[in-house]
Amino acid sequence: MAKLQKTNCFSEAEVKLYIGDWLTKSGFQVFDEKPNKERPQWGLFEVRNINRGKRPDLVVRGNLRAAHTLKQGVYVAIEIKRGYKHHDILNGFDAILDYFSDYLWGAEYRIDNKPIQIAAFVFATFFSKQGFLFKEEGKFEPHGIVRGPWDAYPMTFTISRLLWRQKVNLVKRFQTLTVIPKVEKKLNGRLSAGMQIPEIGILVRKPSHKHDVLLMLSENPYHWRFEASKQ
Repeated sequence: MAKLQKTNCFSEAEVKLYIGDWLTKSGFQVFDEKPNKERPQWGLFEVRNINRGKRPDLVVRGNLRAAHTLKQGVYVAIEIKRGYKHHDILNGFDAILDYFSDYLWGAEYRIDNKPIQIAAFVFATFFSKQGFLFKEEGKFEPHGIVRGPWDAYPMTFTISRLLWRQKVNLVKRFQTLTVIPKVEKKLNGRLSAGMQIPEIGILVRKPSHKHDVLLMLSENPYHWRFEASKQ
């Protein structure tokens, strides 16, 4: 693949390779939704028990770290869009909610024919490596735009929080529906009352630390460092 020097002509498939290469070079294990001739070294994941054919672009294994919390060897599912137009952001937003809903209703992710738990569904774009989601955000200096213990770009900050709010709404709706006998029977025991519900959010490079991968997730403290785990 040619070096990505311009940011106005790359296909979604090229952006997927770009993000996957960035994460691979950072030491993460990367898994594709289908065999990738361009990146045969990537692993493969599959999704079962879904009605729609859509699935995330990549699943990545690493560690989540925040404050005094460390989650080792977790799997994060990533939806990747180009990030040049508003509709890229909107489509990525919708896709994350679709995958999250499917997971609540029993979608099963597998690697090497073994089920895995998805810790988070996150949205990324070509511009994630620059610290934001939408191309036009590159015109802004993040310092002081969003006050708090982090630097953040305006649309990226807003999209992450909208995703978090929608997660809460979807979980409430799911919990209400699952007490209905017909719905409970449809689930057929695939979910337990104590299931671990994944987080949702976005993946970007941390604006203030160019080598850190940041996940802005729906779990307190909300901003998590994503690190490569020992294989």
